Amino acid sequence: MAIHKLALGPITMNIVAVEETEGNFGPQVQFTGDDGTTVYVSLSSATSQLDRNKLNFETVVGQRMHFEQIKKDGKTFTNINRVPAGAGAPAATPAAAPARTAVPAPSMSELAAIYGQCVDAAMATIGVRLETAGVPFDGAVIQSAAATLFIKATR
Repeated sequence: MAIHKLALGPITMNIVAVEETEGNFGPQVQFTGDDGTTVYVSLSSATSQLDRNKLNFETVVGQRMHFEQIKKDGKTFTNINRVPAGAGAPAATPAAAPARTAVPAPSMSELAAIYGQCVDAAMATIGVRLETAGVPFDGAVIQSAAATLFIKATR
């Protein structure tokens, strides 16, 4: 999986997964594109930029987004913008996240069943759409989407 550093230039990608992570400089958000490329943005920047676009960590999945850094008055800012439908490659269709239910400490077999459902959902949505569009992808894309669904389903 390639990591794109925004300091090297802008990138536009179809978002297939979003995950909060802890980086060297604090909380970050990992955006994963349909080609497996990841972009890391600070949690505060990601949240404010997605709010500006009327999106959140769940609704941005399936959207085509443009990421860039700009410098103004000696400071560096991260901009995230939604790319309108029809501009460039089509956006991926978001995976349907399983409904959340409060379950006390699931067993390993229950977790395995949930993960299996997440893999099935990722294949049925993202995998099928990418294949139909002729966009090459590998198991890492499905694994990333399934892991995002699994994390959301088990929180």
